[in-house]
Amino acid sequence: MDKGFLAGLINFTLILVNIMVVTIMWQKAGVPFNGAYTAVVLASILGTLVAACYKMTVAVAPGIVLNSFLCYDLVICQGYTWQEVVAVPVLAGLLIFALLCKGWHERALSILPEYLGAVIPASMGILLIYRGLVMGRLVIGAPFQITGMGSLNDPLVMITLVSLLAVMFLLGRKKEQGLAIGLLVAVVMALINGYVELPAYFFSLPEGFTDTVFHVDFGKIFELAASVLVVFLFLAFDALAVARAMQEKEGKLLAINGFGTLIGGLLSAGAMSVAEVSAAGRYNSKNPVKPAIFTAILLFFLLFCGPMMMELKDYPVIFAASVIGAGCYLLSDLKFLPNNDNISVLAGVFTLMLVPLWGSLTAGIGFGLGLYGILKVLEGRRKA
Repeated sequence: MDKGFLAGLINFTLILVNIMVVTIMWQKAGVPFNGAYTAVVLASILGTLVAACYKMTVAVAPGIVLNSFLCYDLVICQGYTWQEVVAVPVLAGLLIFALLCKGWHERALSILPEYLGAVIPASMGILLIYRGLVMGRLVIGAPFQITGMGSLNDPLVMITLVSLLAVMFLLGRKKEQGLAIGLLVAVVMALINGYVELPAYFFSLPEGFTDTVFHVDFGKIFELAASVLVVFLFLAFDALAVARAMQEKEGKLLAINGFGTLIGGLLSAGAMSVAEVSAAGRYNSKNPVKPAIFTAILLFFLLFCGPMMMELKDYPVIFAASVIGAGCYLLSDLKFLPNNDNISVLAGVFTLMLVPLWGSLTAGIGFGLGLYGILKVLEGRRKA
C-alpha cells in the first residue's frame, strides 16, 4: 500500500476513538445523539481538509480532554446549556486568529508563566484518567470515604480491566494504536456478554444536522470568559508541542487548531485540534497532502455509520479504557516543573492537586495562576 494512504488509514483508526467518545460526551450533555454524531464527524472532515490546505500530514479530531471539560465541567456540573457552552470553542478559535493576524501569538505565550506548559496537559491528563476510572466502574462512591474500588465481580469492571490491559500494553510499547485496540476489545466483550447487540441495519443517511449547526448562544459568554482562556491555552500549548515534534512552524499548527475549533463550535461538535497521536509524520510520502485527504475520505464514509454508534451510547464502560489511555498519553511526556523557581513549583503542584479534587480545570488552573501572581508580588516587595 502507498505510504500516504497507509498513513491516512492509521490516522483514521486513531481518531475514530476520539469521535466515538466525544459523540457520547455531547449526547450526555444534551445534544441529540444523531446531531452530535453528524456534527463531530463533519467537523473532523472539515478540520482535516484545512490541515491538507496547509500541506500538513496530520488529522484533526475532537479532543477528548477539552470536550470532557466542556461537557462534564460546564454543562453537567455547572449547569450551562450545551448551546451556551459551544460558544466557548467559537471564541477560543477567534482569539487564536486575532493573535495570528496581529502577530501577537508569540508575545502572548511568552508572558505566561513557564510552568503552565507542563501543568495544563498534566492536570487534564489526571482528570481524564479519573473520569475514565469512574466510567469503567473501577472507582465508585464509598460510604466512609470519598471514593472506593469497584467490585471485581462486576462483569462491566472486567470489560474495563481487560481492555485497559490491552491499552496499557500497547502504549507501553509506544504503539498509539492501543487506544483503538482497547476500544475494539471492549466492544467485542460487550457483544459476547450481551450488553450490546448488532444493529438491524449498519448504515443510514446522516441525520440531525439541523439540530446542531449554528445553535450557538453567546448569552453567558462573560461568565464563561475564564473557560475560553483555558481552551485557548490548551490549544496554544498543544500546537507548540506538535510543531516541535514535527519540526514545523508553530503558526501553521496554531492556525489549524483555531480553524478546527471555530468550525467545531459553530457545528456544536466542541473543540477540535490536531490529533497528537497522528502517525502520519512517520511516513515519508512524496505528497504530504495525501494522508490528510485519504483520512477525510474515510471520515466521509463514517458519516453513514450512525446506527452502529447508536448501539454503544448507553455503555460508557466500553470507552473507559480509551479515555484512561488518552489521559496517560498526556502524562507520558510530562516535563518536571522548573526546579530553579520554587513559586512555579508551588503553583504547579497545587494546580495538579486541585483540578481532579475540584473536578474543574478552570478553578484549578485559576487558583494556581492566582497563587503564582500573589507569590510573585510578595517576592518582588521582599527584594525591594
